[in-house]
Amino acid sequence: MDIGRTIKELRQKRGITQEEFSEVLRVSVQTVSRWENGINAPDLSMLPQLASYFRVTTDYLLGLERNDTMAKLIKTKEVFELTSKQEAEEMVLKFKGEKFPILKDYKINADEDKVILEVTKEFNTDFENMKFN
Repeated sequence: MDIGRTIKELRQKRGITQEEFSEVLRVSVQTVSRWENGINAPDLSMLPQLASYFRVTTDYLLGLERNDTMAKLIKTKEVFELTSKQEAEEMVLKFKGEKFPILKDYKINADEDKVILEVTKEFNTDFENMKFN
């Protein structure tokens, strides 16, 4: 595990300096430098804040390898409140045209004031070979 190297790579990808990064986290520049040089590591309590800032998981920060016990997103159900049935039908057509995720089911409920679109999508893909940026 080399969290310091990971932090440095993520910071550089963001194009920010150690000074800018330290201001965001409200730590000293020396603290960031010590992390990145492997002298110290961030407190455990800072991991969620770091993960959130870089939009990665805490596992990623810690360098944990992926394994078969990790949860995988297979299906989502989304609910949209729209102003017209036509708008709902247009959204369904848009979702049908997307290759990923795959639209599996939908339901349009209309009453006097609003239209509710419920959409079920499946992520039917080879998760081991997916790349997330």
